[in-house]
Amino acid sequence: MSPTARLTDMHLTRITAIFISIGLAALVAIGCAGNDGGRRNNVPDADTPSPVTFGSPSEIIATGWERSYRSGTWDSSGRLAAGSEILHLVGHKGKLYAAAGYWMDPRNVWYGGASAHTGWGQVLRLDRPDGGWEVDLEMQWHLRPEIIQSVTFTTNGKGDALAQPVSLLLASTYEGNGGRGITLFTRDDATGSWEKSKIIPGDTGKRGDENCVRAMRVYRDKVTGVDRLFVSIGVLGIFTGVYDSAAPGRIRWDGVSESGAVATRPLSIIEANGELLFSSDKFIYRRIDGVTPRYAVAHDLGDLQQGSASSLAGGIRGLTAIANPKGAGQSLLFVWVPGNRSRGCVYRLDPAGDKRYARVEETCLDKLVSDYLSGNSVHYVLAAYNNMLPIRDPATQQEVHLIGLQAWIGGQQYPTTQRQRDGGFYSGAIYLIRDRNGEYRVREVNGRINSSNSPLVATRAYVLSPFASDGGKVVYFGGYDCNLVRSSDTAWIFRSTVAAALK
Repeated sequence: MSPTARLTDMHLTRITAIFISIGLAALVAIGCAGNDGGRRNNVPDADTPSPVTFGSPSEIIATGWERSYRSGTWDSSGRLAAGSEILHLVGHKGKLYAAAGYWMDPRNVWYGGASAHTGWGQVLRLDRPDGGWEVDLEMQWHLRPEIIQSVTFTTNGKGDALAQPVSLLLASTYEGNGGRGITLFTRDDATGSWEKSKIIPGDTGKRGDENCVRAMRVYRDKVTGVDRLFVSIGVLGIFTGVYDSAAPGRIRWDGVSESGAVATRPLSIIEANGELLFSSDKFIYRRIDGVTPRYAVAHDLGDLQQGSASSLAGGIRGLTAIANPKGAGQSLLFVWVPGNRSRGCVYRLDPAGDKRYARVEETCLDKLVSDYLSGNSVHYVLAAYNNMLPIRDPATQQEVHLIGLQAWIGGQQYPTTQRQRDGGFYSGAIYLIRDRNGEYRVREVNGRINSSNSPLVATRAYVLSPFASDGGKVVYFGGYDCNLVRSSDTAWIFRSTVAAALK
């Protein structure tokens, strides 16, 4: 059964008006709205806060933390490494890569920049822990790398085993506003160059976040034995391709959506209990493998939401497979973010037989953040931008998961960005630590934020260090969220020992 399309037509001008009326930029802060709104948002609304810019302040570094990347620096080849947000961090063949986006960045021509050749998305590279970040890829006409992933193929498109596994570093996003198609960038690790190819070569017929590329995964079809790459492309659904060394970008695409149209941009593609699953809106879909694959609903949150979730909030976020606490198989964990008043509730789905899942509400993150801030009101939480990172706690030797978030809080007691009379976005980069018993602890990147440090706002990405010298004992964090306010040099990356990050 193909997912049913429930498309929403939320233009940025309308969204901005809603944002101003309710004072919650979180409604539009998320997802891929930047590309859609860039051309229409060159002149700030009179009620819009002034642009945010951070240079190189003398900041206080908390014990156990180290700033790895500060936006607005020059790499060893004289190229500007900047960005308003860090969207992804990924290790690949012993090096660390970061996706730096320029949404709402005044360097970009969509937001008043002087040159059409600057202010576009970049992939950054770090070769060693004490080195400097290098610009590895400039993505002209692409506002940000919406996904960057290291994937490995072990078969060709016929299911024949490759002589040896092939690992590729891939980045993808839509070009322009969607009229130029969906681009794939494939890195040649031998030369350091990137090949640009197309998943969809022409106009997609969609605009802005309806083209959003937010999830990617290689999965082996249990019937055909073929390794396939699955990529989400906005409301068009899931597209697939196979490894082909002779094809552009080394991927041969099927050319049509395998899942069919969906209500909102999928945010996660995972494998659990031997099946490929993806989330869209209030649904989790499972793939039924075979020569003619199809999809069925694995779980429906319709009892929690009458209509569709906000396309920009996303609905189900951070879908992750974890050990089933009640028996065999894997449970599913995710954060429910249906709209502009989201509490960020975390749900767990336990296997209940016959492909069904039993739902358990573990916690709501607004309450955890409020308790962390001594009872301060919390009006909105967006969590699990990409995934929930499994990591081993050295103190207990048990697996825990990291969950990043941002929160709109009330009052004036704590440092906030976009401050209004009723509050603003908390300036610190909060993340949650979930233990195997479903208990949660609240922490911040670089310790509790103070008024002298640059706002970090959102923890979007995290990854274990790929460097051998770190011995699996260091974790990197990255983020920021512009929340519809022009922002320059706000992207950040910190590193910490696992022990300090979990302490």
